[in-house]
Amino acid sequence: MLTIAIVEDDDGVRVAYADLMSSYGYEVKAFGSAEDFISSSCHDEVQCLILDQRLPGMSGLELQAQLQRQRSKLPIVFVTSHDDDVTRMKALENGAAHFLNKPIDADELVRCVADTHNLIGDGS
Repeated sequence: MLTIAIVEDDDGVRVAYADLMSSYGYEVKAFGSAEDFISSSCHDEVQCLILDQRLPGMSGLELQAQLQRQRSKLPIVFVTSHDDDVTRMKALENGAAHFLNKPIDADELVRCVADTHNLIGDGS
């Protein structure tokens, strides 16, 4: 079973994403900030990260950069309500698997997560 981490500061959105992904059989770990994710002990069990770009404290791009410094290969699906070309390009150039705009289409989010599952080589 694929374990997904969700980093989203909006409680309602975080719960909605978690419920959606759980309904597809994914195990979900949810966090309200990048710092909460970093301080958690679940890094080794997570195979995909759904990451809000704009967060209080450390931003999504800053978390992505920290994970890169740690040589993490964790696939990231960015979500944002503040899309701009510079942010989108930076995220994708730094290895983000997908960059989606809020409000998210549920089917598209599920497809993107499934795509990262294939990227990590476990198509089961």
